[in-house]
Amino acid sequence: MALASSLAHASAFQPDLTVLSDDIAYDVHADGTFTDVETESIRIDTKGGALQAAQIPLLYSKTLQDLTVEEAYTTTPDGKRIDVTPDRIFEQQSSENADASSFDDGRLTTVMFPALEVGATVTLRTRRTERVPLFPGQFSATEHFRNERAFKSATVTVRAPSTLKLYVDAVGMSGGRAESGSADTQIWHWSLSDTPAHAQELGSVFVTDVSPRVAVTTFPSYAALGAAYLKRAEPKAAVTPAIRTLADRLTEGVSDPKVQAERIYDWVSTHIRYDAFNLGAGGIVPHDADSVLKNEFGDCKDHATLLQALLAAKGIRSAPVLVNDGEAYWLPKAAAPLAVFNHVMTYLPDLKTYADTTTGVARFGTLSYNELGKPALVTDNGMGNAEVVTLPTLDANSSGEVTTLHVTLESNGDLNGTAEVEPKGTMEWVSRKIFSSFAPIAARQVAKSTLSYNGEKGTGDYHHGDVYDLSQPFVYQSEFQVPQYARFPGPGAIQVPLGTNGFGNIASIFPFFEPETCDFAMPFPNRHVVETTILTLPDGVKPTSLPLSVDIASPLGAYRSSYAFHDGVVTVIRDLTISHPGVLVQPDQYPALRKMALAVQRDFHSRITY
Repeated sequence: MALASSLAHASAFQPDLTVLSDDIAYDVHADGTFTDVETESIRIDTKGGALQAAQIPLLYSKTLQDLTVEEAYTTTPDGKRIDVTPDRIFEQQSSENADASSFDDGRLTTVMFPALEVGATVTLRTRRTERVPLFPGQFSATEHFRNERAFKSATVTVRAPSTLKLYVDAVGMSGGRAESGSADTQIWHWSLSDTPAHAQELGSVFVTDVSPRVAVTTFPSYAALGAAYLKRAEPKAAVTPAIRTLADRLTEGVSDPKVQAERIYDWVSTHIRYDAFNLGAGGIVPHDADSVLKNEFGDCKDHATLLQALLAAKGIRSAPVLVNDGEAYWLPKAAAPLAVFNHVMTYLPDLKTYADTTTGVARFGTLSYNELGKPALVTDNGMGNAEVVTLPTLDANSSGEVTTLHVTLESNGDLNGTAEVEPKGTMEWVSRKIFSSFAPIAARQVAKSTLSYNGEKGTGDYHHGDVYDLSQPFVYQSEFQVPQYARFPGPGAIQVPLGTNGFGNIASIFPFFEPETCDFAMPFPNRHVVETTILTLPDGVKPTSLPLSVDIASPLGAYRSSYAFHDGVVTVIRDLTISHPGVLVQPDQYPALRKMALAVQRDFHSRITY
């Protein structure tokens, strides 16, 4: 439906690149190994397209795969062929794991094309050989044809022994099983042609969710996939003497399993460095918990393994959970492991809690925005079964911010203020993450940038507690100064100053609502944000008018604001609630959300006159 409804929008969009042909052929063997040959020709339609096509990256695992660039060349607009010379094909360790080469084996081959200009075509032919399947005896593959490019022609062909039972899910592509001419061989073929490009929609789900795609696998179900993952991962979570000693130390004097789990979670989150290797680039088997503990770093599956081992040492059950940690929400009907899953977290069935230590500074049970409401594969639900679940979403009152600003306007027009922000839930994690990402000395520059983003040129500073103390709620304060914010004695008009308000402030929540309609779903989590501004005016200055109070009810939430003046002080209260089932706002819900967004924006642009 989304693909069909978007054609009108797509026809008016000028893409940077047009794929003239993209032919992908898999030759699968009975043991799950395969060879994948891809030949792609791309025409450059804009100067931006020339930049995009200049370097084509190819990621592979040196342990599991071989990758060969068989042919690469540029065809100029006048038909001249210029081959890519060997010295313009570079191989290096993947940037995802450059600091942890002993733990992962991802390699990046980069092909640099010459003589690029509008109208030129680049052609690339690669051969990828899967020498060792991710799961013994199993084959899986997923191909996406991203819709920000126009496609003249694209095909996917899978040739496999008839003895392999294949499960498929194709979206937006024609085809299926084809005649093979041999009883020993099965052939599947899909194609698309003359597909227009679609402009990316800011804030929408990941492009692969709404593009033509096909997933193929030998796994009969997600339950089978979860069991296969657990079979390989669980032995790595063995409780060794070192693991038991640490678990006992972390939980000394505590008998409540929930508190024990929180202490263990907090320690792994803040003491084991997270290196974001791509799940699958170097296999799906984690390192053993002892190695992760010794090295003090690991990827997501290593984090989950160490957490599982430490919890097991205290008799607390847990299991890995496979999920997408990006903007992808699609889950194919065919249980292809890497179609969407690129991340591992943890489920504690007895506490009915999901936990992700890779977030670093999230409190126990808090998920990142990219995990909320996602389809996920729990490898053991506590009853010995793997199952697909929908991860928890946010109740509006379980995430958000409460901000109080005290602002004073001096008689010379300068503005001085302070802010105190109390974030909660996922917004607390965001705040901790932001402060952990820069040194305290940089706080003033961040405050200056925040003021500038809010349209206020000034200076400021932030103060906060220990971002790594996950046992306590996180609160932060700031002060700010904005010279010549107003002109007195007037007459004049000012907007209510935003200052260095919270990182999840109301004004920042609605950035993508200029288009009247959208074609694709938009992640938009629930939250509750309250902002109170107490604005003290100079002696003798009184407002001649205040903005009208606003009370908006929407199918997706509510917004209220009030403005009052008493004894030299203007008090402004703005209260926003986003509340809807799930996480995604669908295209048919977008107009209602946009209507509320525009009303909120109008309220923030209103002025106090004096």
